[in-house]
Amino acid sequence: MLHDPVTGLPGHALLLDRLEQSLIRARTRGTLVTLVLITAPDSLLDAARVLRAGLRPDFTVARYRDTVLAVLAEHDFGDGSPISALIRQLVGDVPQIHWVTSDGDTEPDDILSTAEQH
Repeated sequence: MLHDPVTGLPGHALLLDRLEQSLIRARTRGTLVTLVLITAPDSLLDAARVLRAGLRPDFTVARYRDTVLAVLAEHDFGDGSPISALIRQLVGDVPQIHWVTSDGDTEPDDILSTAEQH
């Protein structure tokens, strides 16, 4: 599904496509990709609205699973900690926020698996 009917955000399939394209750009341009997963079971719609409004327009905010949102960000340096901190500031006290940063030398499924485990 390209767009999630509940949140209006990109859905799982579109997130995977954007992640793959971001990883290719990271490899070819020498940039980084950070994927943040946010578990928001009680406030999914509120969290989706706040993230879309509060993050840079070039970040992808998507619905990854039933109660999990994802933020995909491309950046030049550092790691995902500033992005994760901004997300936590925007959505408040949610149960879990996990993130992983890659230089593009990782498969999309491996990025998702690593983010789910951190």
